[in-house]
Amino acid sequence: MKVWKRMLRAGGAGLAGLSIFAQCSLGLAEPLSLEQAVNMALGNHLDIKLAVNTETQAKYALDAARGSRGISLDASNTFYLKRIDYSADSNSSQISLSLPLYSGGKNEGNIAIAQTDVTIAGLDLVKTRQDVKLNTVAAYFDIINYRETIGVDQETVDNYTKHLENVRDQYGAGNLPKSDVLSSEVQLINAQQTLMQDKNKYEVAVNKLKNLIRWDRPDQPELVSGFQHEPLTRSMEDCVAYAKTYHPTLKKYRLNIEEAKQNVGVAAADKKPTVSLTAATGWNSSVLPEDDNKDVYVGVTTAWNLFDSQVTAAKIKEAKSKVDSAYLDLTSQEDSLILSVKEYYLSAKEAEKRMATTQVAIKKADEDYFIAEAKYRIGEGILLDVIDAQLALTTAKDNYIAAQYDYDTYRAKLDNAMGMD
Repeated sequence: MKVWKRMLRAGGAGLAGLSIFAQCSLGLAEPLSLEQAVNMALGNHLDIKLAVNTETQAKYALDAARGSRGISLDASNTFYLKRIDYSADSNSSQISLSLPLYSGGKNEGNIAIAQTDVTIAGLDLVKTRQDVKLNTVAAYFDIINYRETIGVDQETVDNYTKHLENVRDQYGAGNLPKSDVLSSEVQLINAQQTLMQDKNKYEVAVNKLKNLIRWDRPDQPELVSGFQHEPLTRSMEDCVAYAKTYHPTLKKYRLNIEEAKQNVGVAAADKKPTVSLTAATGWNSSVLPEDDNKDVYVGVTTAWNLFDSQVTAAKIKEAKSKVDSAYLDLTSQEDSLILSVKEYYLSAKEAEKRMATTQVAIKKADEDYFIAEAKYRIGEGILLDVIDAQLALTTAKDNYIAAQYDYDTYRAKLDNAMGMD
């Protein structure tokens, strides 16, 4: 199951309060689901348009290669102002037709190479679409991450604000020293600084997503999808096997091997003769042919390079060496891809475990903060206990957000590394 589909089903679950905050404080206006963002990126991203053009160019090159086996018709005309052996102006014209009968396999090899290039261009397009989708999903998750973090930051600021009011009241009553007021003010300012920084990160993330999907509207998109945890049911071995079979990059490198072999045949064709059928007519001294001044002939032309100072032999050796390199490239890419699949799989599993532990930590930290604040309010606790409890609560909530973000991000990266659309 693709991550963006899981996210679509998530909707705004668990984010209603943060969504309202985002609309009011961050100027979000127009709803945008993850699926909508991905579709906009796939329809508008320049990298995809460039990949489509590259595929089209490869198809044109294939048409040109196929044309090399067909009939060629040429016409020429030479006009002489004055010939050496003839005082008057004159001209000569010729029309010739040729059809390759045998090229030693060169024409057929070039056609096969061009066909492979078309297939490779198609795979490059698939990979580009997958990468654009991953980048869009990652950018969408970045915004969700900062949006939820801002909610925690705001809650922390609110808690410190209420705490500062309580400290000031008790200081006014003579129950607390001035140092407690100053320390509480510093903690509030620090929390406000963190909130401002995360708001800026949020705006940067929004602009990144807008650039990816080429959002040209004056209003801001309002993200309506949220984090959604769906257990990873595939084994790591299954993920690796899927990637080795279906990933477009590996398919491309396998085709590179076939193309390198085809280039060996094309290079070896120069050692063989070429045969073509030729028909032509020519005439002199008139613009159009006349019965008494035209020649018509039909023949077979054979050409064979008998000696070229080992040029062809060197080209064959070079082509064979490129076959070896193509095999090495495939092995290198496969090793790198398998490593990425395993890394993302293990990272997703680790994030999944953190999600469970941080949920427990939030409950305990929330209770600890409530106790520390209550004890401090009645004069039985110290300020440091309140500050530590608030810090622990904020950290626990941030860790839970980070675990959700990491899980969904690594799931998206895993899907991409496996070659899933």
